[in-house]
Amino acid sequence: MKKFFLMTLFTLITGMTAVGQNLFSGSTDLEIIANEWEKTILTDVPDGSLATMLDCFNKKWPTWMLRSAVKTMKKGVDGRETYNNDQIVVRNKPKNGFVEVNWWGDAERLEFMRACYWKRSNGHRLLGIYFGGTNSYPNIHFVCFYDYDMKRHTLTPEPQIIDGFRTTEDRKFYYDLPEEGKELRITEYGSQGNFVHIFKWDGMKPVFSKSEKIKDEVDEEHCDEEEE
Repeated sequence: MKKFFLMTLFTLITGMTAVGQNLFSGSTDLEIIANEWEKTILTDVPDGSLATMLDCFNKKWPTWMLRSAVKTMKKGVDGRETYNNDQIVVRNKPKNGFVEVNWWGDAERLEFMRACYWKRSNGHRLLGIYFGGTNSYPNIHFVCFYDYDMKRHTLTPEPQIIDGFRTTEDRKFYYDLPEEGKELRITEYGSQGNFVHIFKWDGMKPVFSKSEKIKDEVDEEHCDEEEE
């Protein structure tokens, strides 16, 4: 019985490893995308739908995340794609212009992608693609912002649209692209405390509105207990 259990466990582990290898095969390293996306205008983008814009990005920098997202979005309905016992989860909200992809299959390689777009007052669209994960480099997180021009059918990088918020050695920033509404939030963690920075949509871009300190609920509960 013990021998059967060990053989089953080994089969599951090796199976997950094989799935992970096949899944990531052909995917562009996130560090390469982080270093290159600002330098390239993407052309021949037929329309401004989220699926089409992401498909164009994926042709330049292929990843398993964008591949899974585009496949699900092309179904045209809310839904999710599963792969090997839900190791890939795709959340698609076509009415909100939002999609999210997560991989839960390997603790040594955790990756995710979120994307959305805003309609701009000049008739263009602002696309945001948020990549994050851990691999040979820990905690890589970055957002690619593009302006979509439907007359020229181009996606032009806008790397400075959110000024002053970059990951540094001692502070980390995580982007909450809007799943509902148009508000962008950036959560900051560091030795000086944790904050959420709120950006309101002004018709063309997210504009800083306010910062709020994140309360440490654990410490607050502990203090209340001591006062009693």
